[in-house]
Amino acid sequence: MSRRELLLGLAVAFVLRLGFTIHAYHKDVQPTPTGVYEYEPIARGLLASGVYSDPPGGVPTARREPGYILFVALVYKAFAPHRMYVFLTQVVLSTLTAWILFGLAMRMFSPFVARFSFWACVFYPYFIYYAGYFFREDWIAFLLASMLYVLVRWPSALATLGAGFLAGWLTLSNGAWALGCGWAVLALWATTRRFARAAAFAVPLVLMVGVWGLRNWRTFGEVIPFSSVVGGEIYIGMTIPYDLLGTEEQTRRLSADARFQEISKLDEIPRHKAFMAAAKDYFFAHPARFVATMVEHSVKLWRLLPRNRAYTHSYRVVALTALGSDGWLIPLALFGLWAARRNRWAAWYFLPMILLVTGGFSISQAPIRYRVPLMILVLPLAGAGAEELARRVRPRLR
Repeated sequence: MSRRELLLGLAVAFVLRLGFTIHAYHKDVQPTPTGVYEYEPIARGLLASGVYSDPPGGVPTARREPGYILFVALVYKAFAPHRMYVFLTQVVLSTLTAWILFGLAMRMFSPFVARFSFWACVFYPYFIYYAGYFFREDWIAFLLASMLYVLVRWPSALATLGAGFLAGWLTLSNGAWALGCGWAVLALWATTRRFARAAAFAVPLVLMVGVWGLRNWRTFGEVIPFSSVVGGEIYIGMTIPYDLLGTEEQTRRLSADARFQEISKLDEIPRHKAFMAAAKDYFFAHPARFVATMVEHSVKLWRLLPRNRAYTHSYRVVALTALGSDGWLIPLALFGLWAARRNRWAAWYFLPMILLVTGGFSISQAPIRYRVPLMILVLPLAGAGAEELARRVRPRLR
């Protein structure tokens, strides 16, 4: 791909993301009410009091992992505490992600796959959409692409330490990525046979997660490796049928659940402990149902058509967008996974990370949104599938 085409694609990516962000900002088309975000208040509390907390009281919290919140706080510190600065930064990072993915796919696969991945990333609707919201998806996609690119591009110990730092930030942005990043340590050792390099990747990852866990132990006297809402998420995910999650029926069922209502009245840390105990009781009472639910969540996380529920936008728009993107990219990636089965990156990194992160999400509520960062791995596989199809079709056209 020529330099001119690359710059053109980056310009298109930037304009699309910026255009939608401005539209969403002025229309205030937000999935949650204005000013009521899961991450932004904690970032403001951190800046106001120096404590990882909700303002204005400065009471410590662990209800969200710190990775994305630190990103928001850094943007606010560098510019001003205004949400548009976060959105604009996400627009830039999402645009850079397309560039990084191009370089990543070029080194892992082929020029064809790199070009395909780049343009697919430029136009991928969910990367465009989430740049304009207080959601972690574009941020995690940027970290994932950057981590893999550093591993592929520079084999030095210093670069590997940098990749481990990115893996730590990725894991602390969403704890479900701990499984994928942990596997990357093993994959790095297996593919390079260099224990020192695998250790260089693992050290910052373990230290960063350990520091957050130690903070929670010292603050609350509890082992909370990621988030204090995990217990509630697991309990809801296991007791509410998947197709009812996020609907009014979920609200009705939880309102009628005496144990849920009793636990919900507790403070943050006792509530977390009680929900974890409730989830544990559910597992021992219904182990087969628990596993079946995990399998169902894993499969439905990758469903091509979202279920019809109360969206901010028209369901017809949501459905057409899904079919016009994931509707063909994901099946093509399955074919590409077979076509690239001898590619060590596909075999050792892409497939295991997709499966492990999907499994991590499956124990709790698993909306389709959670799979968006995984598309960094899916798009090159779809490119490999497209390349194999082109190879088979060309002789027939001659």
